[in-house]
Amino acid sequence: MHRTTSDDVRPRTIGQHSLTQMLGALALSTAFASMGGAQQAPAPQAPTIFVQGRGEVQMTPDRARVQVGMETQARTSQQAAQENNRKQTAILAAIQRLGVPAANIQTLNYNVSPVQRYDDKLKRVVIDGYQVSNIVQVETDKLEQAGQIIDAGLANGANRVAGLDFLVKERAKGQDSALTLAVASARRQAEVAAKAAGGEIVELLELTINEFERPEPRAMMAMKVEMADTAPTPISAGMNTISVSVGTRWRFARRP
Repeated sequence: MHRTTSDDVRPRTIGQHSLTQMLGALALSTAFASMGGAQQAPAPQAPTIFVQGRGEVQMTPDRARVQVGMETQARTSQQAAQENNRKQTAILAAIQRLGVPAANIQTLNYNVSPVQRYDDKLKRVVIDGYQVSNIVQVETDKLEQAGQIIDAGLANGANRVAGLDFLVKERAKGQDSALTLAVASARRQAEVAAKAAGGEIVELLELTINEFERPEPRAMMAMKVEMADTAPTPISAGMNTISVSVGTRWRFARRP
């Protein structure tokens, strides 16, 4: 007869190695289950229609910006600067006599640079003198003064017309109107496209806005201008075009 000993009734413990194997198997089965769920086909997305719209408005300018400049050259930088300052003072006084407030007149881009050339005999670059240049920018709400400002500058030493632009002070109102037209155009196109495809647009999903600025005027150079016996400079402001474009994406649904 077999006798039960104390060793036979001792509870058995799971070794560390066996426990690690069990946990590993459980984790592996869980990973396979997760992978199986991830492989499920995603729900189909509703079709969309993407269209672009553009709106334009014409606005009458109510502000002019004129830039007249001068370049002076002398043997020394001090002489060139003195001559430039003398001309600038005369130009500023002439413009103010037109009734333009001093607050609307600003000096821009004051620059001093050497006049260099390559000397073939010396085989090196030499400095023949110095050049000083600057620009006077004037803004006025009287558009008819634009030509007068140019004439006043050229008559008092300016030898450059660096820029002429006509602005709209209430530009934001024009942008709002152009944006409204652009969105309406995009919606109209989306509705036509949806109808042709046998359905309709349900809701707006995305809207992007892009503003197209009017191109800046190119600088007008007049390095040597003769003012004797010349007629006043004719100026035509024309109209400002404000353009806005939008991109839209709409959810499309087929008719039942």
